[in-house]
Amino acid sequence: MAGDVGGTKANLMLCRFGKNGLEIIFEKRYVSTDHISCNGILEDFLKGQPAPKQICLSVAGPVIEGKVKFTNLSWLVDPLEISKQWNHAPVALLNDLEATAYGLAALKQDELHMLQKGSRVTPGNIAILAPGTGLGEAGLFFDGRAYHPFATEGGHCDFAPRTAQDTALLKMLQGRHEHVSWERLLSGVGIYTIWQFLTSVEKKSQPDWLLKEMEDNDPSAMISKAAAEKKCATCTETMELFNRYLAIEATNLILKLKATGGLFISGGIPPKILPLMNPDVWAETFENSGRMRALLAQVNVQVILNQKAPLLGTAYYAGLNMD
Repeated sequence: MAGDVGGTKANLMLCRFGKNGLEIIFEKRYVSTDHISCNGILEDFLKGQPAPKQICLSVAGPVIEGKVKFTNLSWLVDPLEISKQWNHAPVALLNDLEATAYGLAALKQDELHMLQKGSRVTPGNIAILAPGTGLGEAGLFFDGRAYHPFATEGGHCDFAPRTAQDTALLKMLQGRHEHVSWERLLSGVGIYTIWQFLTSVEKKSQPDWLLKEMEDNDPSAMISKAAAEKKCATCTETMELFNRYLAIEATNLILKLKATGGLFISGGIPPKILPLMNPDVWAETFENSGRMRALLAQVNVQVILNQKAPLLGTAYYAGLNMD
């Protein structure tokens, strides 16, 4: 059984590897917040299904000594408890971005969108940046022959302003939070946070029709939709800032990992806002990022369109490492 369990949704599948590769037997999607625990989701999924011989789950949080306390849910997941529940099958937990890194091997070329083509791609480490419910970051270390995925918690590093406007936004957030991380902005709630800054601090317009839509719908989704439809100037500016901040943190991650092998953008948000991810902003941001601009210019930046990359990654991890 492979699973991708996040703060918003959980995708599970029963699968096996055969002569033709990965074969999916049964698959189901859940809303995470509709359940009180991860075990509850697993019980529902496996009802009436054959007991799995191996279980590998992608989880939204740091895996410490094999266990995870979810970052955006009050869940604690212990693989030993899951194993006891399902005939002592071996259980592995992967951070969701580490699982995405394993999932790169399963992606087809048409499941990737080239946002910025590097001038000279050099084999080397790979970086993954994933804005969704939170902000995930991971890497793949290249040893000269093979890639080795590893998780990080880089999304919780300090937000670093570049302009006077960024500094004003930081000041607003410091009034709300003890610590202001990149995740406060590069996530679903982050889009709404940027919009709140523009409307409350900079006094930008907020149309009545949009406020009404926000009452019954996810505000961030309404903002990005209005920006895509060019119906609200403040929403357009919100998404422009979101795109610029994503590009800035991308440069940070590439430089920290020396990711000459490329940057992959994953997560639930990027495929939905692809038309709003202006590649010119990325090129300008990379150019204005200091003395390593020549290195940054070499790096391919691609958006992962397949939302099941972490799920596929857990399946491949189980097949490769849990025999």
